[in-house]
Amino acid sequence: MSLLNAALPSSIVKFFCLGLTTACLLFSAQAVSAETYELQESAQAPRTFKVKSTIKVKGQLETAVNAAKARSLELDVDGNLEYLEQRLPGTGRDAEAFRSVRFYETATATIDVQGQKTFARGSDRHRLIVAEGQTEGLSLHSPNSNLLPSEVELLNSPGDSLPVLALLPQSEVEVGEVWTPDRWVLQSLTGLEAVLKSELTCQLDSVADDIATITFKGKIEGATVGAQTEIDVKGKFQFRTDENFISHLELEQTEKRSVGSVSPGMKVTANVNWDRSLAASPGELTEEVVASIPLETSPESKYLSFETPWNVRLLLPRDWYVFHQTGQVAVLRLLDKGSLIAQANISKIPSVKAGEHTSEQQFHQDIRTSLGDKLIEILKAENLKTDDGRYIHRVTVAGKANNVPVHWIYYLCADPSGRQISFVFTVDQKLLGELKDRDADIVLSLQFLDPQAAPRQAGPAEENSEIK
Repeated sequence: MSLLNAALPSSIVKFFCLGLTTACLLFSAQAVSAETYELQESAQAPRTFKVKSTIKVKGQLETAVNAAKARSLELDVDGNLEYLEQRLPGTGRDAEAFRSVRFYETATATIDVQGQKTFARGSDRHRLIVAEGQTEGLSLHSPNSNLLPSEVELLNSPGDSLPVLALLPQSEVEVGEVWTPDRWVLQSLTGLEAVLKSELTCQLDSVADDIATITFKGKIEGATVGAQTEIDVKGKFQFRTDENFISHLELEQTEKRSVGSVSPGMKVTANVNWDRSLAASPGELTEEVVASIPLETSPESKYLSFETPWNVRLLLPRDWYVFHQTGQVAVLRLLDKGSLIAQANISKIPSVKAGEHTSEQQFHQDIRTSLGDKLIEILKAENLKTDDGRYIHRVTVAGKANNVPVHWIYYLCADPSGRQISFVFTVDQKLLGELKDRDADIVLSLQFLDPQAAPRQAGPAEENSEIK
């Protein structure tokens, strides 16, 4: 201060120093008084939440016309989900720490594809659902019986209330602070199976009247069901600081997906809004119901029940996808880590007298006729054992398709009533090791159901025994 003292009167110097000291003290007081907030939900508290969600999707689906051209179809979806939810103990770290049990009161969607409308409604037998976090997306299953593929599509919504919990900060934050959730969070939230790039940030915007408002935005690139995918997300959610839970979400998710081996391409935007509140009572999620949910889920519980129009049912592991279905044939495809492994064509064939089946000689001849000059050799023919009177005959054939070595695996399946089904599995010869016995597992799960009257398509205004 010697130069300053020499140039200025002492009274001015004292005033300057006093002002500087005061400014420093004020700055220090503000820094100390900046309030921080712990924004976390306890996974241990046995609280039941009521969730009401609306989902609106608009955009285009793209289906392959040929290798160089795709057809664009307008898509418009309106969905509604209402359910009670209670957290369950996790089974691991990261995404696997997030589990819940739900009871669905409403599960509906109106789907409009290029003017063709269909209405989907959840099944009454599958109101009770267990949701489990996974790195590659949310997994839903029913503890009562296997879900249908269409039910999984209906219930699996962008911005689901369970993975959104992972957006909360892991430590105390102050207003204006930005944090970056772990890499797995956006992947789990969007359901991508493989990730190339991912970025996600959250910010505490404000806290007022016991409501903390958090905004978020992110982008992820990768692949799902074998199709290249880009997803942008942005939105905000509210956290009640007095009761420690997320109470509201607004999310916009834009997705661009190429045409894949099992799914159409898409350019769509989904807008999701949900409100979440503490339920007045646990309702159907009683202590007994919650306690009945096992900590470890068996693989078979996650299989999907696939039913054809000709009254047969198959149990499908989730790496099998329904690619196409008509009144006469169903086409399934097997993906492993996004790569197409095999295709299965399932067809109804003419019934015979009870206790009989098409002869093996006739079945072999039908195979030769069907393949023509593609057939090189019938490698093996055998009967599989069953304990319920079903007849299953398997024929393995080597051949070529477009000069590529291929194996076809044929199955003739007959019920004691005389009803018959055939399977044809097609697999590149070099992928036989990847297929392993997964073809036989599908065929052995076959059930012939009692014939039923064709179901009538339900409309949005109809009331019945299914979930509203």
